[in-house]
Amino acid sequence: MDVASIAARQNAQQSSAFSQLTDNFDTFLTLLTTQLRNQDPLDPLDTEKFTSQLVQFASVEQSIQTNQHLETLIGLQAAADRSGALSLLGQQVMVESDMAHTDGRGAQWTYELPDGAAAVKLSIINSAGKAVASFTGDNKVGEHEFAWDGVMADGKPAPEGAYRLIVEAVDATGAPAAFNTQTLVNVSGVSFGEDGPMIETPLGAVSLDAIERVIAKTQEGK
Repeated sequence: MDVASIAARQNAQQSSAFSQLTDNFDTFLTLLTTQLRNQDPLDPLDTEKFTSQLVQFASVEQSIQTNQHLETLIGLQAAADRSGALSLLGQQVMVESDMAHTDGRGAQWTYELPDGAAAVKLSIINSAGKAVASFTGDNKVGEHEFAWDGVMADGKPAPEGAYRLIVEAVDATGAPAAFNTQTLVNVSGVSFGEDGPMIETPLGAVSLDAIERVIAKTQEGK
């Protein structure tokens, strides 16, 4: 759901509730003042009930004001998310994905081996599911960058499109080793929907939560 729209609706409801509470409280104080002025000195009113009602009014008022403050904070957070998403326009970001898009100039991924591996094989897979190139990867513990120049195993440049990096990592016993993969993408647009801001990339829409880091343009010589 869009946090901003939820905040707007709830804020309107809270404002209405607070206004109604204020009117009721004013009426209550008017009645209380009138009764106190007209009470029989020999038979004074029991103030215990009035005190209890005053405490209840104060408690409800505090709850409504607290909710209003929370909704204000949510609205500010939503605005910050929008501003942050817009600041990514034209930037390159690393996102959680094994897919990358190439226009003939290659693609870049990062894969991480939390525990290292005995051997690592990297395969580039096209949209038809066919391996077009394969490489031996770094098997040390940690994060490794892998840049593909866009040249297939037959020496021809790869057609423009989306390609997947398959990481086959095994430990000393031949069992699969843990890994995770990220890819470098260009941010070409930003969209705002019910699920919050999304960046638009050659791979499609990506949520801000999927962004691992932003790459400064100077690092890529741009």
